[in-house]
Amino acid sequence: MNALEEPIPKIVDAVADAESVEPVTLDPPLAEVADPDAIETLVEDSTSAELEVRFAYRGHAVVDESGRVQVD
Repeated sequence: MNALEEPIPKIVDAVADAESVEPVTLDPPLAEVADPDAIETLVEDSTSAELEVRFAYRGHAVVDESGRVQVD
């Protein structure tokens, strides 16, 4: 299993922190932009330490690298 547990809340929290807003105010919700089940499956079922998942959400590049969520 990858080091990143429960990736969806971590992604939502990271984007909300980057925008200095509460996570519940993010519009559109992450589920309308990326499939949360697919993200969780990719991250949680990966045996690779080199897994990288990238996508854009609310104008931010969201990246998971080796168990860390990064928002730029």
